[in-house]
Amino acid sequence: MIRIVGVQGSPRKSRNTEALLRHALAAAEEAGAETELVNLAELNVKPCVGCNTCVREKRCPLDDEDDMGAVKEALLSADGVVFASPSYFGAVPGLLKNMMDRSRSLKMDGHRLRDKVVSAVAVAGLRHGGAERVAESITHFGLTHGMIAVGGCGDPLSEAHYGTASLQGDAGWRRVGDDEIGLSYVAGVGRRVAEVAAVLKR
Repeated sequence: MIRIVGVQGSPRKSRNTEALLRHALAAAEEAGAETELVNLAELNVKPCVGCNTCVREKRCPLDDEDDMGAVKEALLSADGVVFASPSYFGAVPGLLKNMMDRSRSLKMDGHRLRDKVVSAVAVAGLRHGGAERVAESITHFGLTHGMIAVGGCGDPLSEAHYGTASLQGDAGWRRVGDDEIGLSYVAGVGRRVAEVAAVLKR
């Protein structure tokens, strides 16, 4: 069984970012994967303090003080990972950035996330409010870990490779669940992560 882990990186629980991630994970399940959602908004992940213990000893001393150890276990158990984030001034929020920084020990310990499939879904308030930039940042993060970055691969005339959505519609503001185009992009990402993870596992 293929295992896909979704990491919800918004500090707001059960809102637009989580809705997008659940949509991606549902598509992964339809493609045959089992899924798990890790909600960073429910966890305590302290910021990296730059002590470089991860470089010298391949571990993070803060893992015993907060929930990052559990996050790392979830990542290591996955065949593929979908990170979900809102756009905060065109970048990921501090909550998700803390997790990204604290994952450094996995890189220093021989690239322990290498060859896992990675992708991103992102939401911005404005249609051009930085969601693609956020997805690019997450993709770059995955590449530094040696992960295999993928995007949606649906109808080239109607589906983008990034799983992005916006709250700005033609007639004013909306919930992300009303962005039908964005939802199709996000489903494409979830499906593709599961498909590529299955091919690699075989």
